[in-house]
Amino acid sequence: MEPEQDSRLSELLDRQQAGTLTNDDRPELQVLMQIYQEGLLRKATALREAVKRGLVKNRDNLLT
Repeated sequence: MEPEQDSRLSELLDRQQAGTLTNDDRPELQVLMQIYQEGLLRKATALREAVKRGLVKNRDNLLT
């Protein structure tokens, strides 16, 4: 996620929490959340592969 997207996501999430998110903001929030979730999935997949290859230690067997 680009820094500008991350900043905008934080802003929109804050507005959602405050109850000030507009209907026009909702689609943008959904898109940014999708980008964020895809990034998390890529990172988790990469970490699992690194553990599998022995490049990173598996702490408490969380990734087996």
